[in-house]
Amino acid sequence: MQNVCGTEESTRKSVSGLRKRLLKGIGAQGFSQVVQIFIRLAEVPLLLSFWGTQLYGEWLMLSAIPIYLSIGDGGFSGAACHDMTIRSGGSNRNHTLAVFQSTWLLLIVVSMTTGLLAFGFVQVAPLGDWLGFSSMNTFEIKVVFLLLVAHVLVGFQGGLLNGGFWVAGHYPNGMYHIAITQLLEFVGLAVAVVLGGGPVHAACGYLSGRLLGTGLMWLGQWRVSPWVRHGISHASFAELRRLTAPAFASLAFPLGNALNIQGLRLVVGLVLGPSAVAVFVPLRTLSRLVMQPSTIINRLIEPELALAYGAGDSSLFQRLFTKSCQLALWGCLVACFIVGPGANWIFPEWTGGRVTMHWPTYLVLLAGVLINSIWHTALMVPYAINRHGRIALSYALVYGATALGLGFLGATSLELCGAALALLLVESTMAVIVLHTSLQITGTCMSKLAKTVRHPPFGILARPHCLSKNRSR
Repeated sequence: MQNVCGTEESTRKSVSGLRKRLLKGIGAQGFSQVVQIFIRLAEVPLLLSFWGTQLYGEWLMLSAIPIYLSIGDGGFSGAACHDMTIRSGGSNRNHTLAVFQSTWLLLIVVSMTTGLLAFGFVQVAPLGDWLGFSSMNTFEIKVVFLLLVAHVLVGFQGGLLNGGFWVAGHYPNGMYHIAITQLLEFVGLAVAVVLGGGPVHAACGYLSGRLLGTGLMWLGQWRVSPWVRHGISHASFAELRRLTAPAFASLAFPLGNALNIQGLRLVVGLVLGPSAVAVFVPLRTLSRLVMQPSTIINRLIEPELALAYGAGDSSLFQRLFTKSCQLALWGCLVACFIVGPGANWIFPEWTGGRVTMHWPTYLVLLAGVLINSIWHTALMVPYAINRHGRIALSYALVYGATALGLGFLGATSLELCGAALALLLVESTMAVIVLHTSLQITGTCMSKLAKTVRHPPFGILARPHCLSKNRSR
């Protein structure tokens, strides 16, 4: 009887802790989404009004290139965060610290190497001629490119610091710090532009904001988990070798995202010109606002899935999967019915009438976003536990490279609408691939997932204990 009571008490505490983390996480992600929506909505009219369509389009194209360097950490940041969290679920601090310090040392070496290679590349590559720029001169292109590369490299450190919040169960704090960093970056860029600065000044402000935000993030991480500290005393090549497989598999995700998002910008710009990019990017940005509920859910369940897996709680692991898919789909549906019809008023006001609304392209983009809400949430299952190797190649080839190829064909034949149709086809294909893998890992049948997802999630946030329904059985 004493053991039963102890088990029930432990379960109640665990459920209470889960409830608190989820509620704090919802608040943190709410703040994060407000910041991101503000940045996305403010950036377009700000840069269009001060720079004009041509220079704004060139900035979008040039800033898309350094994003590809986000894969330069070899995927070790993400793999390390997941592994640290799984190990912390088993109270294994020494191994957690070894993973942190080993990854940090690797990131320092990679950052220095990447910086040197980027400097050499920009000295010999005629980017202005390749991209058909007419507003930026050669010097501006070089300086902006290098500043944006530095911005990406500083981000490597922020990605690893986030793991320090996860292992302590304080991932909502990490979300707050990431959002604050994004806000500081935009403020730095905006101040430079409003004061009359060009792309060089904007890039300086952008980098300064990330440096300040990353410093604040380090202080925050030190407060919640001071034992997760920088250094090399616990670094181990054995830990890096163990993380190599999931880390290299993780490369597929930033690579696929870069090809799909920034790469398609370049394709549209090369096929239809920079002015077309200034139309396509705002349309896609507006459609992706509908993704915010899904994004919130994904960020919440990613660390919780790792914690549940590390603790061996298969019941909670499965229910986190099904309930998160339910929440993501219905949240995006509600957002779609709010943002979709309002676009007729939002878009001209947002762009100051400088960009014409293109409804066929916008509606196709919205359809793709709804499909994305399901499969991208399901993707968190293998990703959070470092078992994403099966999906990694498909993500890079289908979501990334295929999107580029189909986008080129679509833009060539049907202009902007063709590029949007290419994205819709890619989203549908990824939904089949990802759901198949996630259902296998969680041991869930498709009919059970469909039964859960088709019902609106009324009351789930008011009763988060339903996620732990079977834990004490």
